[in-house]
Amino acid sequence: MELPTHSICILMVICCSLRFSSCSDEGVPHPPDCNVTLQFSSEIFSLSRGNGNIHQRSMSPWRWRSTTVRHRIPSTLWEAECDSIFCSNPTSGQPKDYSLNSVPIYQNILVLNHVKGSHCYTASYHLVAVGCTCVWARSNQT
Repeated sequence: MELPTHSICILMVICCSLRFSSCSDEGVPHPPDCNVTLQFSSEIFSLSRGNGNIHQRSMSPWRWRSTTVRHRIPSTLWEAECDSIFCSNPTSGQPKDYSLNSVPIYQNILVLNHVKGSHCYTASYHLVAVGCTCVWARSNQT
């Protein structure tokens, strides 16, 4: 799910405003830590539960791997890793289908990285595998 451009603009305005206010208050000491809380809607997590174990039921199954970076928002990202280079055969008990390859599906997500020694964050995109899908295997004839 990619964030709309207007969300990025709003985020940049907030970051610039925070930067401007911190620069204009040079004589005022900064608080020892920030008292800012990000709140995420629980609706997002309940919607994903409706998919069940889609990562295991897929013809191109995958497992989840997490990476955590302390000074990043979100701090933990979950990434899909395909279980095999070949897709499962939809007929139970049949061997893998070698004419189909299992490949990751990538999406850019917006992350905020803390700028060391400041109260600022930089916005950037991070490419993350969000699932796996089956595609026809490449051949020398195509």
